[in-house]
Amino acid sequence: MALAVDLHPGPYHGTYKLIGGAPALDFANLMSYRGTDRQHDWLDPATNMGRWAKAAGVDARVPTEVRPLREFRELLARVFLRIAQGHTPAAQDVEEIGDVAAAAWGQRRLRLPPGAPAATWTDRAPSLLTEIALDAASLLTSKEALRRIAMCQECQWLFLDTTRNHSRRWCDPADCGNRARQRRHYRRHSPQRPRRGPKLQTRR
Repeated sequence: MALAVDLHPGPYHGTYKLIGGAPALDFANLMSYRGTDRQHDWLDPATNMGRWAKAAGVDARVPTEVRPLREFRELLARVFLRIAQGHTPAAQDVEEIGDVAAAAWGQRRLRLPPGAPAATWTDRAPSLLTEIALDAASLLTSKEALRRIAMCQECQWLFLDTTRNHSRRWCDPADCGNRARQRRHYRRHSPQRPRRGPKLQTRR
């Protein structure tokens, strides 16, 4: 059972959980029930962004402008939902993720401090956007990760299915899994309306 993250829900009656298994997938999941009448944007209010980064373990500078984050979140959702559904994402979308990730590497410097056993890449102020892009790029360049990207059959949140036989169906069995089981139970035990036979014609 995944634990809820302390994000402000606004008028939404629900919780956000880190269930993705990778920061890029959890970032894409910052929209609940995307494209439905239950849709909720977890980047509203903007203060949720810093809380999310801390909970997700992403040590990066959180921008004050939310719009680029929303746009990149929807880009990630388009790409990874297509993969989870067994389709190839749009080449332009994948290239855009690569461009952001490449920009992140361009800002890094290779340092070898005196006495250090090895050199390290450093970035004085990595941004949240570029760190998420780097994580997304690592998923997209891993055959094993791509094979395991899946989505919840109830809410369409994304996650890495690490089960041996790729049998995970829900973001969280205690939430979406439980709702699906309750719905199936209701259908099985609800009274069935008797079927009406063909109407007989009466002769006069």
